[in-house]
Amino acid sequence: REREREETLLVVRRPSRSSLAAMGACHGGQCGQELGWGDRDVWVEEVTGRRRALLVGINYRGSSSELNGCINDIENQKQVLIEHYGFVESDILMLLDDESRDRRPTKDAIIAGFKWLYTDAGSGDLLFFQYSGHGSQIMTFRGQADCICPLDCLHRPWPDSVIVDSEIHQHLYEPLPLGCKAIALFDCCHSGTVANLVVKRDFGAQAPKGRYMKPPQELKVTEAHLVEVAGSGIRKAVTREEYAGHQLWVFSGCQDNQTSADAHVDGSYQGAFTWAFIKALRSDVWHESYIDLLEQTKTNLRGYTQIPALTTTLDSYLASWYAGRTPQAPVTKSLELDVGHRKALLVGINYRDTRNELRGCINDVNNQKYILKAAYGFQDSEIMMLTEDESRSNWPYKARIVEGMQWLLKDARPGDLLFFHYSGHGSQMTDHTGCEPSGMSDCICPLDCDQPWPAHIIMDTEIHQHIYSELPDHVKLVCLFDCCHSGTVANLEYKRDLEVGPNAMSPQSYAASRFLAPPADVATPSSPSAGRAFGCGRRSAMKPASGFRKAVAGSHTYGNKLVWVYSGCQDNQTSADAFEDGQYQGAFTWACIAALKNSRFSLDHWKLIDSIRSKLRRRYRQIPALSTTTKEYFHRYYMGQKTSVYLPRSGCL
Repeated sequence: REREREETLLVVRRPSRSSLAAMGACHGGQCGQELGWGDRDVWVEEVTGRRRALLVGINYRGSSSELNGCINDIENQKQVLIEHYGFVESDILMLLDDESRDRRPTKDAIIAGFKWLYTDAGSGDLLFFQYSGHGSQIMTFRGQADCICPLDCLHRPWPDSVIVDSEIHQHLYEPLPLGCKAIALFDCCHSGTVANLVVKRDFGAQAPKGRYMKPPQELKVTEAHLVEVAGSGIRKAVTREEYAGHQLWVFSGCQDNQTSADAHVDGSYQGAFTWAFIKALRSDVWHESYIDLLEQTKTNLRGYTQIPALTTTLDSYLASWYAGRTPQAPVTKSLELDVGHRKALLVGINYRDTRNELRGCINDVNNQKYILKAAYGFQDSEIMMLTEDESRSNWPYKARIVEGMQWLLKDARPGDLLFFHYSGHGSQMTDHTGCEPSGMSDCICPLDCDQPWPAHIIMDTEIHQHIYSELPDHVKLVCLFDCCHSGTVANLEYKRDLEVGPNAMSPQSYAASRFLAPPADVATPSSPSAGRAFGCGRRSAMKPASGFRKAVAGSHTYGNKLVWVYSGCQDNQTSADAFEDGQYQGAFTWACIAALKNSRFSLDHWKLIDSIRSKLRRRYRQIPALSTTTKEYFHRYYMGQKTSVYLPRSGCL
């Protein structure tokens, strides 16, 4: 089988002016962008009301469709909701195979559960729904419709005994009041295009099952059922116009053409997706934004071919905190170390006069240099600039960038502060170690990347080797990568309207991708078998230092080193080379510096990434990311700056 490249699917929508008006977001003729419709403080607040949960788990015991892990999924989720998200047992309704007869997960009981979930729901409330069991599809006159499979679908005719997507829309999505949050998790399959689960690791006797139930062969759809089943899927329907005002997040355990695994993990049967989801929450101390939660869940599912998906009503909601739980800084420990010597390596590459030319990368590092000097105490002698504007000896060829990395780490001592910024193209190439689950390795693209790869690019492992691995204990390192590391988004998704006609090439309409397509000979993902010689054939042996950012997150390799790595976008997004504030620059770098200026250059890393996201989501789809080695480090001050800095209006910004 040809190995598919992994792609996390995010489905979001943008509101129309009419839907904004209906939500009370238009005032005095202004809507949307002018009012910052994507800001979390406008749309998503913490949970101020009650919490309710409907949890459905079906193992189909004693049948040919029996599963093993669905009830465990629900028991585990119930424990998480009570212990970490403020739910009380009396506000959780569980429908399971082993409950009393009136709590068994029949279709009627699940529909009644939806009605119970919404009884007296209002603004500020949080509603939670999880379904673990079989999913399926049934044929209609308009194509196939998704459905979930209640317990009584085993002996009652379809489609009367299944819950089709349009019924889920009717009972779960449509009743949601404005200002009320709803989270839905579907750990099941909605497509039979993958008949058998394909896994990458050897499970031995504990091989997982697919959570897909084939519909009865004799199923006939009549005209009476046509309206009921003419929905648009369980997940993608969230983006409909009528749900524009809803605060609604729907997770699915796999893509539409994949199988969600009923597996044996950590000593018990459970859904692979639910296990990976709860593990992601636990690893981030139960504080996680939706986009980061999806990304970490995807990482935890390495070893399975299923790739989880998330759909929400507005793209700004992706950066909101899961279940409204915002992180709080610890108060028992000092958050800072004294800053000793400072050093910065700034690399900006515009690739002038080539077909890969960008316009904003050199401006990025010039602006960054100004901020480092004016706000954070760096001297010219402590900053190495590698750009095409420098003397030829400091042009950002691969060899010179590697020398710069070595200079950055040379003589570093506890208490020092190091800073690395890269603005330019990122890319991926074939992973020859076989240790990358995607079959591709991340890289950045020096000025001489028009020469053969990999000799003239810098792989993620080289960055680990020259920067992360060489970092002494108690030395702070902040890294910013304003580039892309994935080509899964071919074109830049830019949120504001681009001009057409005679002004189409005006600076204000400019937006380019910072992803460089690799040469054809290194553009094909490696096969899983390629890693056997490197001991990477099993999930437990996957390369621990993967990519630029994820390598430091919870890494045993880098332990408690003081590293913070910012990336301009998620792995499946494009980082924009854009025109902002009268000059060409990277959208991420522009938003980062704007967030720092707005805070007088004194805020912790949590607040900084939150502010950057808020700034970007008004105009761009890219969602920046931040990783560090220990969770408490998110609450340390950026660059150790605990006091406000007031800059004069003069300067390059």
